[in-house]
Amino acid sequence: MFSVKRAHFSPLAPLLVAAVALGGVAISSPASAAPILPAPGGDTAVGVTDLSLVDRDREDPWAPGTRRELAVTVTYPAASGIGREPAEYVPGSGLQTNGHLDAPVAASGRRSLPVVLFSPGFYIPRTLSTGTAEHLAGRGYVVISIDHTGDALATVFPDGRVVPQRMTDSYSDATLRKAIDARVADARFVIDFVESLGRGDAQEVPLPEGLADAVDPSRIGMFGHSMGGASTAEVLRTEPRLDAGVNLDGALFYGTAPSPIVTEGTTRPLLSVISSLHADSREGRERFWDQYFRTPRGWSRVYAIADTGHASFTDAEHFVPQSVPDLPAFQIPGGLSLGTAPRHEVTRTIDGLVTAMFDRHLKNRQDPVLENPTPRYPLVREVR
Repeated sequence: MFSVKRAHFSPLAPLLVAAVALGGVAISSPASAAPILPAPGGDTAVGVTDLSLVDRDREDPWAPGTRRELAVTVTYPAASGIGREPAEYVPGSGLQTNGHLDAPVAASGRRSLPVVLFSPGFYIPRTLSTGTAEHLAGRGYVVISIDHTGDALATVFPDGRVVPQRMTDSYSDATLRKAIDARVADARFVIDFVESLGRGDAQEVPLPEGLADAVDPSRIGMFGHSMGGASTAEVLRTEPRLDAGVNLDGALFYGTAPSPIVTEGTTRPLLSVISSLHADSREGRERFWDQYFRTPRGWSRVYAIADTGHASFTDAEHFVPQSVPDLPAFQIPGGLSLGTAPRHEVTRTIDGLVTAMFDRHLKNRQDPVLENPTPRYPLVREVR
């Protein structure tokens, strides 16, 4: 069903992607500089590898006549102190990760590591949530971050190829529906890939030592930012192999209409963590949140983080100084604003809630913070 190619990024293309994705704010420090992202906590070191996954059974919706190909970054618990120095690796967003490149996995046994998929926002490369991926990996998860080829401004493949955005009329109803459908199919294909590792059917895949044996395809979660959050909700609704989802500031739309999860619900658990801009948007309440709350569903919470914007759920929180104000044009729902909340506290809150969600539903660790997060994370309020 799939084939795999692997190489490593050239240092120039990622910086170009960062410059475009962040409106010209590129990370131009050399690879020998200290890593930009803070070192991940948790019980283990973090390893990183990059793959190109080719779905031989599916045509690319944005490039008819070609097979669908995805660039993914796999972040995982690694054997401590093994691998290249962290600063040598520059992923596709231009950010420097703390992960050891291709280090052997650190796992307690076969099928001991649950898997979490990540879907980025519209136009955004997968590596702009490297911080959260590393946070989860340091706590015992294998995180597979997906670039949805054709709807990102640019997708950088491990061999250095750069595929530009391939859409026209990006925000039309038809294009938005097509993008969600493609993203849902991409997630299912990656789940197929994880299951093939579990069966031992993908022995040709050049993964780091021990990783194929460690992944547990019976425990899979997914989180996403913006359109990636909407995509996560739709995968959760339609894909029985997904156990839990986290929506990070995603408007729950399918095209320009409310997502089916708004009107139909799902029995599986969904956590939504949204910016104060979206939480305070009257239009958002009227178009989907009010109906979402009225529809019967399984476990669900919607929390807002005070004084945050749409970009607060990306690694921009790490490298944009607190003193840099939002541009007025960014201060809209779906814009590139960061708000005024303390940067460190925002990332601590997001990473903490995402981890607690997957700890509960993939590891059966019952942390009461999911019902009452404010004492631990004072920026949080519940949206009802």
